[in-house]
Amino acid sequence: MSKGSRADTQQRVSLNTFGDNVTVLSPHLDDAILSLGAAISQATHSGTRVRIVTVLAGDPEAELPLGKWDSLTGFASAREATRSRRLEDEKACALVGAEPVWLPFPDNEHGGPPDAEEVTSVLDSALGRTDAVLVPGFPLSHPDHEWLSSLARNLEFEPRRVIHYLEQPYAIFDWDRSIPPRIGCSRWFPLHAGRIDKLAKLRACKSYRSQVPALGGWEMLARTTVRELRLGGELVLAHL
Repeated sequence: MSKGSRADTQQRVSLNTFGDNVTVLSPHLDDAILSLGAAISQATHSGTRVRIVTVLAGDPEAELPLGKWDSLTGFASAREATRSRRLEDEKACALVGAEPVWLPFPDNEHGGPPDAEEVTSVLDSALGRTDAVLVPGFPLSHPDHEWLSSLARNLEFEPRRVIHYLEQPYAIFDWDRSIPPRIGCSRWFPLHAGRIDKLAKLRACKSYRSQVPALGGWEMLARTTVRELRLGGELVLAHL
């Protein structure tokens, strides 16, 4: 990472900093934990309620054509992929103490993006009472992530606080692109997590048995872990 794009390692925060009730918006059934699993574990062990709302979790009852990613990750149908991935996500969330919430909208591969107005209505209800909402922030190289981030920027989140997070493993794939040091008055901060929480993240990531091998397997997880150690933790873009 270039000198001008370093995170503010002089000040480490945690998800607890943003309230006792925090919600992470995840595009797909793995993004939140791949990006923030250790911080989520630390927060829930400290008494913070963390919900992971996966917006493009798919409808397990819908008859949709088999997508390329479904086929690549070993599934015979889109329905099988949705059901299996929800089970993987349920196990992963339990390992870091998060509550999974699945919205039945299709991703880009299965006919998405869905109607923004419909998603906004359902999402506002799903968020309920929460102190802060964490949304994908960078690098937004996946079209579904860019769509969700854009949708989140147009939502009326008040009085909820909006925090952006560094997306993994996409950030290590696009590491030649500089992480912007700030947006307005916001800066990148590493999130505090202990050794137990980092191990919990690795176990949770391993729960995504169908996804991790296609994303680079243990080499990808190792690269992510090393990068986060050097940065001081998983990163969020916030105004403190």
